[in-house]
Amino acid sequence: MYSTFFVGLAVSLTAPVPKEPPKKDPGIVGEWVAQKMVAGGMELPPPQSGAFTFLFAPDGKLIVKEGTKEKPDEGSYTVDAKKTPAEIDLVPPAQEKLGTMPGIFKIEGDTLTLCYTLMGERPKSFEPPAGAMTMLMTLKRVKKD
Repeated sequence: MYSTFFVGLAVSLTAPVPKEPPKKDPGIVGEWVAQKMVAGGMELPPPQSGAFTFLFAPDGKLIVKEGTKEKPDEGSYTVDAKKTPAEIDLVPPAQEKLGTMPGIFKIEGDTLTLCYTLMGERPKSFEPPAGAMTMLMTLKRVKKD
């Protein structure tokens, strides 16, 4: 009788405890506000009309709103998060005839660092050379209450 009790106790103590499912990483999908922009190695001043807001939709749509400008710009994007660093291809409306702007990105907490080239090859690092046709942006995730 006691052996059945101890076997039951041992089984219950060694049984795996159900774990909470891991939280799904939202990735790049969501709304982001530009904090800092560097083009060709030179920091750009904030736009006079207000902040840049980027909305990366789950369906690959990209909406960029500049401050108080009434109509946002719409484009598209694709990502390959399995690459190191993660890759992104941006196609803003103004570039549709010129093609894709290849880039890389990383997300650390609520900070998105995005580096892309306006023309040419995909950047290899987040420190583009001065004078290059690259844009380096730091964005913060907009928190929804």
